[in-house]
Amino acid sequence: MRPLQVVLSVPDAPRLVAGVPLPVRAAAALCGGVEADRVIFCAPSRSFLAQWGRRLQGLPWLLASADGEGRPLRELLCAEAPALVLSCEAFPDEAAVREFLGRAGEAVPTALSDGKAVVAAYYPQASALRAALSEDGRRVPEAVLSATAKERSLPINGAAGGWRIVRGAEDAARIEAQIFRSLPRAEDGYLARLDRRLSMAVSRLLLPLPVTPNQVTTLSLLVGLAGAALLAGPSYPLQSAGAFLLWSCCVLDGCDGELARLKLLSSEAGARYDVLADNAVHLAVFIAVPLQIRRLHPDADVVTPGILLLSGFLLSAFWVWRLILRGGREPRGPSALVFERLASRDFIYLIVLLTLLRRLEWFLWAAAVGSHLFWLAVVALQSRPRRVRAKA
Repeated sequence: MRPLQVVLSVPDAPRLVAGVPLPVRAAAALCGGVEADRVIFCAPSRSFLAQWGRRLQGLPWLLASADGEGRPLRELLCAEAPALVLSCEAFPDEAAVREFLGRAGEAVPTALSDGKAVVAAYYPQASALRAALSEDGRRVPEAVLSATAKERSLPINGAAGGWRIVRGAEDAARIEAQIFRSLPRAEDGYLARLDRRLSMAVSRLLLPLPVTPNQVTTLSLLVGLAGAALLAGPSYPLQSAGAFLLWSCCVLDGCDGELARLKLLSSEAGARYDVLADNAVHLAVFIAVPLQIRRLHPDADVVTPGILLLSGFLLSAFWVWRLILRGGREPRGPSALVFERLASRDFIYLIVLLTLLRRLEWFLWAAAVGSHLFWLAVVALQSRPRRVRAKA
């Protein structure tokens, strides 16, 4: 499929879906899988750029504004390249778009209708779209979509369930529910999946507020460090309070990624900050554990297992980053996902339980040995495909 020009019409008061205008969310969803040479938003004014431009980082987007300050759409379109125009009510996924483009072909401009209105139009060459624009060439009115239907119109394929049309609050709520159901990640820890419902409930409360994912990461970091400090405290109530704060830190750790995906604020810098914050909390916890045990059992040897635990954690963090996380968004194999889940904060649940039972010493030696076995397994299994390729 040739690279597309995707044109999205932005009304004066765009409908919000999970706190983000529908055209912005549609562009982000499409550009994840459709080869878009450029994404053009036809907005009423340049204020759209000031308010939502940050959500579009990484997309090849342009703005055609109707206030006379921005460039007209006619100048932004490449006449020879194909163009896909979406209604301000359309929120398709990439599979639905590909299916429509395959049916439309390369002969004449083709509209797509859901039986009530035209929701999209495909122009094999954008020169035909440029000819259909108003004289000022600044916006794509919905009338352009209707005009395309007079040349050729196709109904939405019954099997193309990816065409979601938002005409009211119920439609928006249904899509928002779908977005929330997609929040769990494959790399979530095995136990962390249990508190996803709680973290999503918190994220839903934070969604309308001017809170950024990095701010939630910072709050999670501070809560985790406070929990580790209390975990090493001199009394059982303080230690129990520290365990509760560490569990709260786990919940917040899920919220920052959820907000990033909900608000379309995901970034590589944010992901790195999240990993650094996680490791800082882990390090603080692994320092607090032997300190707590020393307070409860003054004669216990905590130096040897403490050194083993800290060295095992540092080596594990290094090799997980080196062999797994450094790949960024590249697809990861089953073994990499297992290691990433095991390297998550699942161990916090065990610390909470053993703290409440006053048996945290059981964790110390087990984690001291297990952390070294973990990084050795990471190196062995993640390096094996490279050795196989070298022999081939």
